[in-house]
Amino acid sequence: MKIDARHVETFLADPGRARFVLVYGPDTSLVAERARRLAKLVAGSLDDPFRLTELDADTAERLPEEAGAQAFGGGRRVVLLRDAGDRQVAPVEAALEGKGDALIVAIGGDLPGRSRLRALAEKHAEAAAIACYLPDGAARGPALEAALRAAGVGIGREALALAASRLGGETGALRDAAERLALYAGPNGAVDIEAVEAVLDDQGSASMQDAIDAALAGDVKAADHAIGLALEEGAAPVAVIRVLLGELAGLRLMADAVAGGASPRDAVAARRPPVFFKRQPVVMKAVARWREPAIMAAIERGLRAEADCKRTGAVPEAIVRQMLLGLAQRAARA
Repeated sequence: MKIDARHVETFLADPGRARFVLVYGPDTSLVAERARRLAKLVAGSLDDPFRLTELDADTAERLPEEAGAQAFGGGRRVVLLRDAGDRQVAPVEAALEGKGDALIVAIGGDLPGRSRLRALAEKHAEAAAIACYLPDGAARGPALEAALRAAGVGIGREALALAASRLGGETGALRDAAERLALYAGPNGAVDIEAVEAVLDDQGSASMQDAIDAALAGDVKAADHAIGLALEEGAAPVAVIRVLLGELAGLRLMADAVAGGASPRDAVAARRPPVFFKRQPVVMKAVARWREPAIMAAIERGLRAEADCKRTGAVPEAIVRQMLLGLAQRAARA
């Protein structure tokens, strides 16, 4: 069974009699969090060796035995399988053919659509698959604002725009950022630009954003320089592509506004979450250069580049650099 995103929380609260649950995806912190929630729900604790057993890819052959074992003192057992992939399909199938009632919770990475382990989890009557995707760029600002609000802390519009541009892609990074900002602001405090500058390191994200902005604005030289810096500072090529895809989605909305008669300035001013004021001039240049057909082609190119980065033997740094420079050249000709 493939768990729809709208029903994940319901399933995590009650997985029923599922015997195998695959939790996978690029958001590794969310994968780990959801896997732990399931394990703790069924086993009652993550520290009870009689109710919880942990295996990894190298010990997965023990899965049928562990899944069929009875818990000392009663209760349902959990077998937590880490680093799960297609090599573990056979032991998972063998465990499901047995009669034990243990819940196998498998932690997987960013498994492709053709993954046999995903297919097993999605199609088997006693199994389920939960995908954990990275929040897109447009969702990070509202998610951060909601997390701060829950902690009793406010945040200004410009500070939110800056913070969103510096957040890592994973859910865990966003929550960590919210906790640190809330601690810095104090109870009933407010986060301003100074707080964001003090608390959130850019860790290559500033150069990453500069590279994307320059590419979409048609500045080939600046894009080449900034992506080189971003990669040297540790920015992951796939993360660059995902931030780019988020920017393209926002650019499409602004291009639609311009097509409807708005000026680039008005389109940028209306963007939600707001564009950080220091970025507004370069974003306006991008809005003036791109229209929907070209944006859709750029999104398709970005999706292909992300897939290419995951192929065996690929050089992701070269792929992302070539893609950004290609977009910069396209924008420069517009």
